[in-house]
Amino acid sequence: MQGSSMGERLAWARNQQSLILQQVSERSSLAIGYISQLEKGAKVNPTIDALNRLAKALGVSVAFILGEVQAPPYTDVGSMLIDGQAWTVGQRFTRHIDALSKAEKNRLLLNTVEQRFAQVVDFLCVHFPAIFTRTVVAFQLGLSVRSLNDILERDCEVGPMVLNQIVSITGIPMHFFATGQLEAPTDVANISPAQVIQYMVPISMAAQMNLTPDQLTTMIREFAGRR
Repeated sequence: MQGSSMGERLAWARNQQSLILQQVSERSSLAIGYISQLEKGAKVNPTIDALNRLAKALGVSVAFILGEVQAPPYTDVGSMLIDGQAWTVGQRFTRHIDALSKAEKNRLLLNTVEQRFAQVVDFLCVHFPAIFTRTVVAFQLGLSVRSLNDILERDCEVGPMVLNQIVSITGIPMHFFATGQLEAPTDVANISPAQVIQYMVPISMAAQMNLTPDQLTTMIREFAGRR
């Protein structure tokens, strides 16, 4: 889907929800033939009204249909700003967390990684509805909508690749998912199993560079200092 056309995005969103063209037509009040032509690329300039109808029918955003929402590649091991999206989302999320009560912040510390992940997805859909829906988030994370829903609704495990992706598209630091805090822990010597998630970036880099354990330790300490 990276660099996909509008028609490919429309077809992807429809197929993710197991919808046939007739169902999209009924939901959007657009002709089946017209939707089919859009998916095939025979028509490339739908009206604003048609875009809004399709977005509502497919549970996506107009930004997604137009290709303004990009999916970062899995090969990226750092924080990638997508047209300023990650910076904007990260700043808004920081203000959101700062505004929570002490009791709410304490509950974050007790949550699982999956629960914090679900809170971030809910935050995206509520605070940025013109950009994010569950379907759009699934696209950016390289997941099917069903897989994303399993994580959100059944508390299924979130893998490190998916966590890396959500850090890339939101700018929310990895240690938030690991600890429930936006500030990184200062004690690198005593790391809990959950907290090791935040060091997936240097560990991935070290694996690619064939570093020794001592070199890896040095990289982790430098990484923690920069955070």
